[in-house]
Amino acid sequence: MNSIWVTSMILQWAVILALCLIVLSLMRQLGQLALRLNGVKERGEIFAPFSEFPEHTLSLVKGGDFRFGGAQKTPCLVVFFAPKCSACGLLPEAIKGFAKKKSSAEITLLAVIDIERSAAAGYIADKSLESMSVAILEDFPEHLKPEGVPFAVAIAAGGKIAARGKPKNLPHLLEMAELTQNMVEMAPTHSRRKHEWGESAPYWSPDQANGRSGRSEPVTSRVATD
Repeated sequence: MNSIWVTSMILQWAVILALCLIVLSLMRQLGQLALRLNGVKERGEIFAPFSEFPEHTLSLVKGGDFRFGGAQKTPCLVVFFAPKCSACGLLPEAIKGFAKKKSSAEITLLAVIDIERSAAAGYIADKSLESMSVAILEDFPEHLKPEGVPFAVAIAAGGKIAARGKPKNLPHLLEMAELTQNMVEMAPTHSRRKHEWGESAPYWSPDQANGRSGRSEPVTSRVATD
């Protein structure tokens, strides 16, 4: 008799647990639906290639504002890194090298550092980043923050994401920048391209980009082999 009672109780609690999980799942789905109805995308969707990045204005450490996303007229590369991140070690020098190779008229660059505000000025001076557009990660709204660093997002003119990933050096940053110029906007949204540093929208080869020669198939280079 006791074993029957114990079995019955176990079954009841199992049913209750299952119902709780179902309710939690429904609440999560309803929350996501509410965000979608309000025009708020999930973090993964915001940074996905082809996604339209929302317009945002960010205050810079040295003063002034940096506006990107939305109907931006110039492509933009936003690079997130942290002093304590071992994989980010080459990014400060890569960012300076990028600024020497790319003019702000061609593409704007925003460096976002995950650092305490009190230590930001000293770090920027130590890395000779004073001439760069630099912001602090904590000033980003939560739904625009990446899940970790290093991270970068390349935004084409008009506000669509051309590429995202985890660049570690200057060649990675330059390749991401190139993709903002040659992005194939008419390609299907599921046809993303894989790279050593992340993923991008399909893009034209240099020959195709220089005249849109009538060939309709985009190509990629340096595709990751892992």
